[in-house]
Order: sequence, then structure tokens, then C-alpha cells
Amino acid sequence: MRVFAQWRKAVIAFCVAAFALLCFSSLAPLGLADTGRTGAIASGQCAACHEDLTKTFAATRHGKADTYKAWGFTESCASCHEGAAVHADSGDASKVTNPAKLKPGAASGICLKCHGNQHAQSFWQGSSHESSDLSCLSCHSIHQAKSPAKLLVKRTENETCLSCHTGLRKAQMQRSTHLFRDEFRNARITCTDCHNPHGSQAPKMVKAASANETCYACHTEKRGPFLWQHSTVQENCMNCHTPHGSNNPSLLTMRTTQLCQTCHMQGRHQTVAGRPNSAWVFNRSCLNCHSQIHGSNHPSGVNLQR
Repeated sequence: MRVFAQWRKAVIAFCVAAFALLCFSSLAPLGLADTGRTGAIASGQCAACHEDLTKTFAATRHGKADTYKAWGFTESCASCHEGAAVHADSGDASKVTNPAKLKPGAASGICLKCHGNQHAQSFWQGSSHESSDLSCLSCHSIHQAKSPAKLLVKRTENETCLSCHTGLRKAQMQRSTHLFRDEFRNARITCTDCHNPHGSQAPKMVKAASANETCYACHTEKRGPFLWQHSTVQENCMNCHTPHGSNNPSLLTMRTTQLCQTCHMQGRHQTVAGRPNSAWVFNRSCLNCHSQIHGSNHPSGVNLQR
């Protein structure tokens, strides 16, 4: 009996060891050997060497297990790094795809495998950013983003955009601006409130169908229709305003009286009896009289005075 008991224990131990070896060998080539991690970071072989990256990646939106389950992913690293299994087995770094070292189109193609059908990305192909050889990685950092919500390479959207569009930085310091500096005014408006960085059908990558529609998204009271229209305003808000920043009030392209005179010349304005050079009276401020410059529903007439 004692010999039989020892034999039985040996058989059981052998079966357990064989079963464990079978499970491990079936998982290891895929880089999914159990290391105590679950969900999106269940990649034991990757974490063994790249522990620093897996820790920062775990805090991102991509790295959260519930996100991957919702999208039906069963692996994480290999979703973007093709050849990860071969690399893990051989240790040869040349066998695994590193999107950061690919050409822009190829790098973005990896992202678009999952994000290509999202509405915000539907105009990426042919956009001015794509045509300028930018890739998703130009703005987004997958492993250790400074802005976890949108995986941006900078702390805020505005800073990410201004890292390339440096000429617009001066707008942050001008008297009237949309590009508020975070540390000064707690930026209430971001570039993506008006622009779609992934492309759009409208010029300048604005979200709406036109510049005016973009402005009306916030400035609804200027939309109209009005009984008395100002044709210049209806044509394009940027006939009078610059969208990013200006040293003139209300983002105007120039001082009020000079701006009005670009269309309303001296000879077309009524004079004031008894005042020398009265044709220039409106130099003091057109808006003193014509206050409803965007349009008016008042029956006083076309002069936009009330």
C-alpha cells in the first residue's frame, strides 16, 4: 500500500507538471504568460524587459483594461507592435515594429486600424496635417502622455498646437485674444473648439462648414437673421475680426474708425452743418452712433443705430 501511495503521488505530480507546462508553452509565444497583470497589460514577456513603459502605459486610456474589453482586444503591446512575439522569443529588436520609427503614413496607419472609423478622424487622409507629413505620434504620446485624457505630447491642447504653430504664440499676449495662456487666465478656449486637427471639409480645418458657422457656435446672438443686415458681416466674420488675437478691442483687425473706412469712404458720409471738415466727424467713433454693427431688427432703418 505504501508503494502504491508513493506511485500515485508521483503520477499526480507528473500530470500537474505536464498540464502547467502545456499551459505555459501555449501562452508564452504570444507574450501572454501570467505575471499577475490583467486586461490590457497582461503581457508578461513585454513587462519583463519594459517594466517602466508598462507602468506608465497602464495609466493611459489605452492601458485601461475596460477600454480594451469594450473594443474586443485580447492583447495590448502586439496591437501596435507587430512582430512582438518573434521579438520576445529571439530578443532581436529588429523583429518588432516600432511605430515611432516608421514613416508618418505607416505610423498613422497603425492608429487608424482602430480609430479610422471615428467621425473625428474621417477626414485625416488628405488633410493639411497629413499632407505635411505629420503622423498621429506628432501630437499624441502612447506610452507616457503628459495629457492622459487625450494622450497629448504636451500638457494642454493649446501648447500641443503651438509647438508647431509658433507664429500664433504672440496672440496669447495681445489685448484681445482667444488663446489664453493657461497660467494667466486658465484657458477657457482651446484650438479644438474651432479646429479639427484630424481634418475637415472646411478651410483651415475648422469644424463647421464655414468661418461664420464656427463663430456662431459661441456667438449665437450675432447669427441673425436681422431685419437690417450688414452685408460685410454676413459674408465673413473675418472681414473685421482676426480669430486668434489682436491689440484692438474685440479681436478687430484694426481700430474701429479705420476699419469702417475701408468700406465706408469719406464722400459717402453725411456732413454736419456748421462744423468744418465735418465729413471726418465719424473718426471719433462710428460705434457712437452705429452700435448694432452686426445687424438690427429696430424699425429705425438701415443705419444700424439701435
